[in-house]
Amino acid sequence: MRLTLHSMQRMSQRGIPQRLISFVLKHGRVEGDRHVLDRREAVRVVDSLQAELRLAMQILDKGGITVVEDNGSVITTWNRNS
Repeated sequence: MRLTLHSMQRMSQRGIPQRLISFVLKHGRVEGDRHVLDRREAVRVVDSLQAELRLAMQILDKGGITVVEDNGSVITTWNRNS
């Protein structure tokens, strides 16, 4: 992401760090030349990330998971701690 001098000044004035800009660019909706992440959409993103965190925790509990695939077909899988 390339920031203009103007955008860096506004980010500084408004207390918006670059990581929030990146987050909005990744998760926000596009309205013409704007990327928007409003409160309602932010709640949806939080819910989605919490669901992914739960999945990651399940994988962590198993010590990891290995999946073998070929041409888009899952051939086999196993827990890493076994």
